[in-house]
Amino acid sequence: MRIRHLLTLIIVLAVSGPTALVQKGSVTQDEADEQTAFVCPMHTDYTMDVAGKCPRCGMDLVRAAPYDVRDYELDFQTVPRLVRPGQKFTMRFAISHPGTGEPIKKFEVVHEKLYHLFVISQNMEFFQHIHPSQKPDGSWAIDLTLPKAGYYKVLSDFLPSGGSSQFIARPLVTAGYDGDLAADSARLVPDTSLTKTVDDLTATVSYDPPAFVAGLYGHLQFHLSDARSRKPITDLQTYLGAFGHTLIMSEDMSDYVHSHPFDILAMPDDDGGPPQFLIPPGSNLEALRGGPDVMFEGLMPKPGRFRAWTQFRWHDKVYTFPFTFEVNAPTN
Repeated sequence: MRIRHLLTLIIVLAVSGPTALVQKGSVTQDEADEQTAFVCPMHTDYTMDVAGKCPRCGMDLVRAAPYDVRDYELDFQTVPRLVRPGQKFTMRFAISHPGTGEPIKKFEVVHEKLYHLFVISQNMEFFQHIHPSQKPDGSWAIDLTLPKAGYYKVLSDFLPSGGSSQFIARPLVTAGYDGDLAADSARLVPDTSLTKTVDDLTATVSYDPPAFVAGLYGHLQFHLSDARSRKPITDLQTYLGAFGHTLIMSEDMSDYVHSHPFDILAMPDDDGGPPQFLIPPGSNLEALRGGPDVMFEGLMPKPGRFRAWTQFRWHDKVYTFPFTFEVNAPTN
């Protein structure tokens, strides 16, 4: 099946987890931490009081605690303890409840995976999006090799069953690094060329509006083509349940988002009928094909420079395209 419609991504910015507003005279924060609702595992900002299906993607809602603003405890270790560049090492993660301290062993599938992990260097030149494996004791582990000595940020993204979505950062410093964190911080420069080629795939991005403004939505539209023939790509494969994936991070590495395309074409009130999905619930994802145009929509969180790593899957290979852009301060 070929799908040629534009794909729209609703980006929900999450710095340290969802926020809950507790009003005077209502529930206490402790009570809010324990309140549960039915949440979409893929779109965790959508909640209901009763079981059902997400109107955006059709997934079954799961019972969670979306108003709990606490970070879960994350024990991060490396084996060997001293990580050397160019040598394989193992990262291990153990999650426990922030209130009870009990180990967490059950997680919800989000974007086809139980655990998403991002590793980004301090200068934002190195980027990895990988998925650890769960061990019998409930912990997680994955092997990695870092290219050079330096400071890295390790970002864990997961949804504990019955809990709230987590996006937790941990530092990793390799052996042989004697630099200065401030001096080695990213100095992003907005791209002047909006076309990039990775191996045999070319991506051209356009921005709408041409200059993004903090606090307003902006659109990133990608046009994909075969680098050899220059023909538009019409056989784009799904990647993690969608036709693309994006992580956007601010230059100071304090604001970031992990999200996928929003695949609904029409809501019930658009035409009086049921929701229409670009990727209908229950579809055989491996049989779907899309392209050549993929559009992302994001709410720009603050002024400054941002880097977006956008990933596509084509011919069973994942391609990553980094693009850097400026977000302007709003004007009166």
